[in-house]
Amino acid sequence: MSATSGAASGPAAGASSRPGADVATPWLARLPRAGVAAFTGLVAVVTVSAAVGVLPRWPGLVHLVALPPLDLAADLRLALARAPSYPVFLAGLGLSLAVRITVLALLLGGPRAPRWRLATGLYAAALLPALLAAQVDFVARTALYSRAFGASLAVLAVLVLVLAAASWTGADQLGAALRHSVAGGLRVADLAAYLVLLLALGTVAEWLGTAWAAVVAVPVSGLLTLLAARRLSAAGPLRPWRYLLVTVAVGVAIAALVVVSRGTPWMTSDAERDGAALIMSGINSASGEGAIFELEPERVGYVCEQMFYYSYAGTGDGQPQGDAACPIRTGAPYDPEDTQRPFDEQVELLAAQADRLPEPVVVFAHSQAAWVAWEAAAAGVLPQDTSLVLVGPFPSSPTGFPPPDDVGPGRVGGELFRLLEPVPELVDFDFEVDAPLTHELLARPDAASEVFSRSLPEDVEALAVTASSDLALMPDGWRIEQATNVCPVREAHPYLPITPAFHHAADRFLDGDRGQEACPPWPELYRLATQALGAPPHDA
Repeated sequence: MSATSGAASGPAAGASSRPGADVATPWLARLPRAGVAAFTGLVAVVTVSAAVGVLPRWPGLVHLVALPPLDLAADLRLALARAPSYPVFLAGLGLSLAVRITVLALLLGGPRAPRWRLATGLYAAALLPALLAAQVDFVARTALYSRAFGASLAVLAVLVLVLAAASWTGADQLGAALRHSVAGGLRVADLAAYLVLLLALGTVAEWLGTAWAAVVAVPVSGLLTLLAARRLSAAGPLRPWRYLLVTVAVGVAIAALVVVSRGTPWMTSDAERDGAALIMSGINSASGEGAIFELEPERVGYVCEQMFYYSYAGTGDGQPQGDAACPIRTGAPYDPEDTQRPFDEQVELLAAQADRLPEPVVVFAHSQAAWVAWEAAAAGVLPQDTSLVLVGPFPSSPTGFPPPDDVGPGRVGGELFRLLEPVPELVDFDFEVDAPLTHELLARPDAASEVFSRSLPEDVEALAVTASSDLALMPDGWRIEQATNVCPVREAHPYLPITPAFHHAADRFLDGDRGQEACPPWPELYRLATQALGAPPHDA
């Protein structure tokens, strides 16, 4: 077959093109000039809008000109985080759909035969899943819940896998386009190459650390999108499922390598420390229920008689032991609701419970408790000889939302969060969207960073150990000034306190080792790469 006969495949060829049928087709098929012009105009509008400050300057700008449905998902993440009211959100969504359907229709068929039905069908099919992914990402960034970010990413990945290649099969209707896409192995190899390049572009934009880097990356992303569209419009390989299987096998192998290579041997400390260890669990915990309760004292140089457990309900004669490694002899029994009481009350309760403990006191504070412990230490209400071990701290709260019925950025995302409040209970996560602590620290951008900006007394030292799963939610980085920061531990946030790598870090710190170890590049690379996949932080 001649090269000229193969060149007819793609959008210009109509539904007669057969996926995977013609290896002689040039890898670049023609796209209609009108469609290229319309898309170029869209790229120019996004670039200029970001340059003049109409759009936030964050790495996610590269997704605003990405292949559908990535573009719509980015629009929704932006709208949920920034729209101050429902009318603004709905107007923005309507404008987004109108522009994107028009541009895609022109790219698929040109001005004489724009494929309105296919373009409309694709964005209609993508709308609800993309909205779900965007809202779950909003929840992750406001509640600082990394599992929600993972869920958002999974929904988005499935959406892209199903729909991204379908538009470019040459079919006129969505059903036929999906059948062609499946027959062509979903063009997984081509999509994977494009997504890797797009991810690298967002990573570089974040790594450069300037607002203009994200702006300059927009036209580069637009060019990548056109090249990917032309590649997907051309015929695929003869054996498309072979490419799909190879791509899946490579992904599974990489995931397995990540899991099996993270092992750190269990250890028992050689130290016999004086004083007391005060254990503070995080949000959604209860008496004896929470991973840090399982911290075995011998891992960090203590015995059970030195272990004390903070209660969010205040002082008392003891709590149910539950999963705790040692009997809980002090404090009043508390429930998950108590962990979301006003911030100042939590600080006062810590001061009262730390009082009269044998010094030196080491406060092991997991998750939100890190803010409480730091605030108490900075206020000077803890015993004089105190050290802090912060387990999974968040240096900042990057995205917020206003109180009910108030107007402001994040209004729509916050209202949807309230509607979805019962859903986290299905995975045993009891979170109250309008609890006092939520509005004080999570819903108010910069509140967490304000806590960590307060100076500790000269004789108080702190260790910060970050979970790698949390890095995606840290646009400002994971290091805390004034603390000894060790390399992020490759573990999920809830299980960090019972991880051998954490035990090693805490034991070294308590032995007096304050060295800042050199970190491998992967934690920062992961943090950089994931910023483009989320909503813009409030200060972008």
